[in-house]
Amino acid sequence: MYDTCYFFIQRVRQDDFQNIVGCLTGARETTDTATGEVLATVGSLNNMKVSVSMAGLSVKGSLCKFYLPDNTFTLSRNTTKDALTKLSDSLHIDFDEAKLTRIDVSTHFIMSKPAPTYYPFLGLCTHYQRTQATAHTLYYNNMAKDLQRTMVFYDKLPEVEARDGITPDVFVGENLLRYESRWVRRLPQQLRVSEVKGRTLYDATFYHYIIDLWAKNYFSIQKIKKQKNESMNEIKDVKSAANYIISVALQRLPPDEVQNLLEEMKAKRVFRDAKYYTRLRQKLKNITTNSKMSNESDQIRELDNEVKQILAYKV
Repeated sequence: MYDTCYFFIQRVRQDDFQNIVGCLTGARETTDTATGEVLATVGSLNNMKVSVSMAGLSVKGSLCKFYLPDNTFTLSRNTTKDALTKLSDSLHIDFDEAKLTRIDVSTHFIMSKPAPTYYPFLGLCTHYQRTQATAHTLYYNNMAKDLQRTMVFYDKLPEVEARDGITPDVFVGENLLRYESRWVRRLPQQLRVSEVKGRTLYDATFYHYIIDLWAKNYFSIQKIKKQKNESMNEIKDVKSAANYIISVALQRLPPDEVQNLLEEMKAKRVFRDAKYYTRLRQKLKNITTNSKMSNESDQIRELDNEVKQILAYKV
């Protein structure tokens, strides 16, 4: 389930990491143009970007691609431990003790329809900015000043083909939807643990915990439902008629447009008290999820089941 990880090991002694440069491909020095001082030595280890500076050792990249043929494959808890052992052996450093500054948890699902057909049914999410960056990619970015969390949905096969990646035979010709949760910066605070080190990744309790968070993030997204054919029969008065029209309008309006309207209201300070925006969001959600007027879409039911399968069999 792990993909991109950022590792950092602080320098303690002047001669720390002196043998690492010989393990790297394309190693080169970066210097201060004013003083000529060497700031860092950077290079690569397979797909991992490695930097050695006075502060310490930084290793960034897909742990999955480093250990497996491609990140189209998935790391289990046990293979995560094996990947860290390989990384430690390659650089002659114990990465069990490395500090993690970023963790991506992801997997992909074989779906009945192309990935982009699911995006219109993924609505707004509290504390996240919904952005469909391309026809194939949907982002949910945490709205904190310094971005700390992101959810991403994208069509995996075009991404693999574009970089000449390796696709397992079982996925060839299939509709492949990938869902990632990314935790960036301040991991202990975000994940509510005392520390996050290399060995933490394959700790059974933490591994199950972070997959639960990955799923919880997904289920926090409001799902757009389909209007029932017989929902007009539920109209009894002017209020229910108005709610019916609003429900239909909200379902036909792209989620990004609703989000933009809410942000415009905030920008113009329509409400003096911030809690009224929360109440408005909840009111809109109640209308669009009214079980008397709408049904869950087949696409969301399918995607929900895929996420639940991961929860049931996390290893």
